[in-house]
Amino acid sequence: MPSVIPHTVPHQHTRVSDVRVTRVPEGPVLVESLLLGTPSGDDLALDTLVAALRDRAQGSPGYLGEVRVDRSDGRRRAVALWRSPTDLRSFVHAAHPDLLSFRATTGEFPTAERTLWWSPEGAAGVTVDEAERRAAHLREHGPGARAFTLSSPVPVPA
Repeated sequence: MPSVIPHTVPHQHTRVSDVRVTRVPEGPVLVESLLLGTPSGDDLALDTLVAALRDRAQGSPGYLGEVRVDRSDGRRRAVALWRSPTDLRSFVHAAHPDLLSFRATTGEFPTAERTLWWSPEGAAGVTVDEAERRAAHLREHGPGARAFTLSSPVPVPA
């Protein structure tokens, strides 16, 4: 699958915005918090990568929408909703060419920290602060019901 990253990083700023939840089913949804960074902290390159991943996610099965993208400390935290870990895993595999293209374009490979959890109410109450707390919990305590990874998924709560 071809990359959606442009061959050159645009000279104008790619807008990173809030709340783009498109469709949320009844019941629990999978929340993904993805923290992206680069060794140089290049804001323009990171915004381009986030926009490319957002574009690819739009057409991915099981993608329910973006809750928020937050810019801080030369990194981006994108919070999105998915139907299942299987759908998210398929997206991650499909997005691999974008990461390779990003590396070819910028000379850097992005760092990524992905934290997952189930939200019983969909997007309600999902915030960047909550994402940061859950990521810290995952780093400190390892995977469990409060926060987990694609390598250690937790079943949907009853």
